[in-house]
Amino acid sequence: MDALQTLLSDAARAGVFQLTCEPRDAAQAADAAGLACFRIDIGHAHDKGDFLRHLQQSMAFPEGFGGNWDALFDCLKDLAWIGDAVSQKGFVVVLERSKHFGAGHRHEFEDAMSLMQDVAEYWRGQGRPFWTLIGGPEGWQSGYPAMAAS
Repeated sequence: MDALQTLLSDAARAGVFQLTCEPRDAAQAADAAGLACFRIDIGHAHDKGDFLRHLQQSMAFPEGFGGNWDALFDCLKDLAWIGDAVSQKGFVVVLERSKHFGAGHRHEFEDAMSLMQDVAEYWRGQGRPFWTLIGGPEGWQSGYPAMAAS
């Protein structure tokens, strides 16, 4: 198991981090570790509503998703709507092209990442990692810590 697989498998270390490798490498490591991985392009998210729609579409939330922070939290802590969620050892959400939303809509971005951290804490209590990895163009920093291993 390589360093990235080992890191992603560790529920105690999971949370919200700046992506330090290519998104496809993170997805491959997640897959090799038995984790479900969602690569979500949020490059066109102009506000909270857009961000939530991108997640809803990419993750195929169940019908009736409420389109608000509470509904997002509920969907992410009860992943039964993912057909094989029970067999997954954990989850990785890669937010690609995050600069526009992360820098231009900072308050909403912070709200979203705080929620994602809460989801990671919930899953940590279940012994399963839940990672949110923030990607963007080379050199852009989200303000979140970099992944410890790459």
